[in-house]
Amino acid sequence: MEWTEPWFVIAVCGVIGVYLVELIATFLDLKQFAKGIPEALKDRLDRPTFERTRDYAAASAQQDVVSSTFSLIVLLSFWWGGGFGWLDSLSKEWIDSELLQGVAAIAAVLAAQSILSLPFDIWHTFGVEARFGFNRTTWKTFLSDRIKGALLGAALGLPLLALILWFFMNFELAALWSWLALAAFSITMTWLSPRLIMPLFLKFEPMEDSDLKTAILDLARKLNFPVGDVSIVDGSRRSTKANAFFAGFGATRRIALFDTLIEEHDQPGILGILAHEIGHGKKRHVPMHLVLSLIESGLMLSALAWVLRSPAILAAFGLDQPSAGLGLIVFSILYKPLSTLLGVLSLAVSRKHEFEADAFAAEATGDAGALRNALGKLSTGHLSHPRPHPLGVWLHHSHPPLVERLEALGN
Repeated sequence: MEWTEPWFVIAVCGVIGVYLVELIATFLDLKQFAKGIPEALKDRLDRPTFERTRDYAAASAQQDVVSSTFSLIVLLSFWWGGGFGWLDSLSKEWIDSELLQGVAAIAAVLAAQSILSLPFDIWHTFGVEARFGFNRTTWKTFLSDRIKGALLGAALGLPLLALILWFFMNFELAALWSWLALAAFSITMTWLSPRLIMPLFLKFEPMEDSDLKTAILDLARKLNFPVGDVSIVDGSRRSTKANAFFAGFGATRRIALFDTLIEEHDQPGILGILAHEIGHGKKRHVPMHLVLSLIESGLMLSALAWVLRSPAILAAFGLDQPSAGLGLIVFSILYKPLSTLLGVLSLAVSRKHEFEADAFAAEATGDAGALRNALGKLSTGHLSHPRPHPLGVWLHHSHPPLVERLEALGN
C-alpha cells in the first residue's frame, strides 16, 4: 500500500471529505439557533421549548460527532495498519471456500461495527433520549431489539450476500443478476415486513370501536383507499414520540397508530396526519421511492463490478487478489461519497413528496388548520430543529422544515 498511490489518496480524501462535510453541517445547524425563534413559529413555539430544543440538538450533535469521529479513527487505523490485508489472509487461512471466505469477512466487519457502535447506541437511548424525557425503553427491550435485529439480519442478509458474491465470482454480467436479485428481495420485503418482521418488534392491537375508528374508516372510504384494519402500536414502550404509518398493499393495508399519537392529538389532527399518509399512497410515492432505490442499486452494483476488476484500487487498501467479500468491503468505503450525493437527490424527491402529501391532506379533509396544528405539535413534541441550515436539510432531511410546510399550507 503506497501512500502516494493515486487511488489511495482519492479514497482517503473521499472518506475524510464526507466526514468534514457532515461535521460542518452539524455546526451550521447549531449556529442557526442564534437567530432565535422563526417569526412564523412564534405563536407555536414558546421560549422554554425553544431552549429545550436547542439543548436537545446540542446533546444529539455531541453524540453524533463523537460517534462519527471514533468510527473514522477506527477505520483509518485499521486501513493504514494493514487490517484489510490481514482480514483477507485470515479468512483464506481458515476457510477453503472462496464464497464462504467473502461471507465470513463481511460478517466479521458487520459484527465489529455493531459491537463498536453499541456504546453510542446506549448513550443515545439511555443518555440523550432519557435526559429529554423521550426514552421509555428498558434494558431488556433494548437488548432484545438488538439481538432480534442481529439474528434477523443474519437470516435474511447473509444468504442474499452469498448469492451476490456468487454472481460476481461466476458471471460476466454479475451486476445485472445481482440487481435482479436485490430488486426481488426489496419487493418481497416490502410485502413481508408488515406481516412477519414488524410484529417482532412492535405489538399491534386492533383498535376498539370508537368515534375515532369510525372517522378513520370513513375517511379511507371517502378517499377510495381500502384498508384491512386499524391497529394501535405500543410505541410508548420505547419512546414518547408519536407516529403513524400504513403497511401492506391493497385491501390488506394496515393503518397503524402509535398509542402516543392518540394520547397527544385530537381527532381532526389525527385525521389530518392519516390523510397525509393516504396522500403518499394516492400519489404513488412509495413505488417511486422503490424505483429510485433500485436505480441507485443498479449504479452501485455497476460500480462494484468495476472496482472488483481494478487491481490498482484494491491495492490502495493493501489487497492483492482479495476475495470478492473483501472487495465489497473496500467498495463500500469508496462508494460513500457517491452514496452521499445520490442521497441528496433522493432526499430532495422525498421532501417534494411531503409537500404533495400535505396539499392532498388539506384538500381531502378540508381542514388545513388541523393539519398545521398537528404538524406543529409533532415538531415541538419531538424537539425538531425549527430552522435547520440548508446544508443539513440537503444532507439529512427527508421532510421539509416545519416553517416551509406551514407556509405551503397557508401558515
